[in-house]
Amino acid sequence: MLDRQAAFSRIIATDGLDASGVVHEIEASVDERTALARRFGLKSLDGLTATVQLKPVGGGMVRVDGRFMADVVQTCVVTLEPIAAHIADSFTVDYSPEVEDGSHREVIIAPDAEDPPEPLVDRKIDIGEAVAQHLALVLDSYPRAPGATIGPTVGDRSAKPDSADASGPFSALAALKNRQG
Repeated sequence: MLDRQAAFSRIIATDGLDASGVVHEIEASVDERTALARRFGLKSLDGLTATVQLKPVGGGMVRVDGRFMADVVQTCVVTLEPIAAHIADSFTVDYSPEVEDGSHREVIIAPDAEDPPEPLVDRKIDIGEAVAQHLALVLDSYPRAPGATIGPTVGDRSAKPDSADASGPFSALAALKNRQG
């Protein structure tokens, strides 16, 4: 179903596509980038542009080939510092009028299988939302600043306690034990 309230919506009618298809150049506005940054948990989304081609592939299906570039700022999961990154990626998605809206469809996930076609609702495709979804897929889930490391964690059996550290949480207990012993 097309969401007319999507943060980055560019709805394209597919009726009348000729065999060569059509190409659209799209760019997210400041408000759209702000909404997408909030949606994806980014510190900021400083740019998002895409080139998207729609082409009929037979049987009423439409293939969308897209290339996009984005400038994102994420937060380091270790230091909480901002991390800027330039992302460039491409994607292909098929849309079919034969696919149901997905509400009652069983989905079988096979890692090596091709993605099933998306539903082509009312012969329209939201290419902005397709770009946004693929941007979300390539974002770093756990961004780290260069050189950021995580120290030993609770339950890390490979970590050796520092006996010279007298300020640890059990230092007072160790002092009591040494007095009694």
